[in-house]
Amino acid sequence: MEDRLQQFRAAYQAKISPLYNGWLHGAWIFGFGAVFIAWCASRVENGGWAWLSVIPALLVANLGEWWLHKNALHRRIDALRALWHRHTIEHHNYFTEARMTVDSQREYRIILFPPYAVLGIALIHALFGGLWALVFGADAGWAWMVGGMAHYLLYEVLHTAAHLPEHPLLARLPLVNTLRRNHWVHHHQALMADVNLNLTPPFADWLMGTSDLDRSLPGVLFNGYRMDRLKPAVARRLGEARFPPPAN
Repeated sequence: MEDRLQQFRAAYQAKISPLYNGWLHGAWIFGFGAVFIAWCASRVENGGWAWLSVIPALLVANLGEWWLHKNALHRRIDALRALWHRHTIEHHNYFTEARMTVDSQREYRIILFPPYAVLGIALIHALFGGLWALVFGADAGWAWMVGGMAHYLLYEVLHTAAHLPEHPLLARLPLVNTLRRNHWVHHHQALMADVNLNLTPPFADWLMGTSDLDRSLPGVLFNGYRMDRLKPAVARRLGEARFPPPAN
């Protein structure tokens, strides 16, 4: 397993352009996202209750993330085949339960969405925001767009944190520690299509029954590194595995 993993990683890294820089990749995503959020927020003229539209935007984005992960990233849909290949074939072979962490910034290439994706996210939430504005007014539509882009940036932060080397700070940060353990369970080859499909707060996982935990919503959200409340079917498939795994 370790030899195969090392070979796959070496082959993938050899295909990365020598001009690629993970820090610039992240700077583009978060720079564009911050400007988009600031611009949308500046268009809100009489905020008040309109700012509550951020909440449904976050919830819809969380559910949308779950749906895309379950139905496109782990199942081949012809129109979205490239997404499936990048995620299931590349990402899930580069990172497995045996080796979840990066060694350098160049490996952000296999974690962060491609640079053009943030433009697509902006367009999607502009469309949702426009529809929301037809019902609740322009200010509510702009607030929706703020929430939608904020969700995407949170996704990138938490997904990256899930693949960083173990550190005491990461183990103590609420939600970050939960998502790190959740994502490790998700990366088990036998479980990846079935459990822990959220990379933002696992609300949809809890709602749709795909959390690996037998806990209430607060327990699922703030589980941290605990491994003592697994659903029986998950526990059987994981065996004696515990998080965090031994250092490589």
